[in-house]
Amino acid sequence: MKIGTVSEQTGLGIHTIRYYEKQGLIKMPEKDDSGHRAYVPRDIEVLNWVSCMKSSGMSLNKIKQYTKAFYADDSAICTTLLEEHLEHLFHQKERTDHFIKVTKSKIIKFKSA
Repeated sequence: MKIGTVSEQTGLGIHTIRYYEKQGLIKMPEKDDSGHRAYVPRDIEVLNWVSCMKSSGMSLNKIKQYTKAFYADDSAICTTLLEEHLEHLFHQKERTDHFIKVTKSKIIKFKSA
C-alpha cells in the first residue's frame, strides 16, 4: 500500500512517516515497480505502536530499540523494554493521581470560601 493510505490508516502525516523511516523507527519499505514505497500491514502495526509509545512518553531511542527487536522477532528485548515502560507509566499515573487530588482539594477550598 502507498504512503497516503498508510497515513490515512495511522493518522500520521506523510512527513512524520518519512521521518520515522529516517530515524530508524520503522523499516524502510520495499519499492513497487513504479518506485513508490510499498508498505505492508506489519508496517501499519509498527507505526501505530510507535505513535502510541511516543504519546505515552517513551523516548525515541527506546522506541528505536523496541522496533529493531520487534522486526528481529526478539521477544525478550521487546518484553524488557515494555516492562520498563509500563513501570514508567505506573509512576506517571501515581503522580497524575496526586495532582488530581491536590487540584480537587483546591477547588473544594475555593468553592467553600
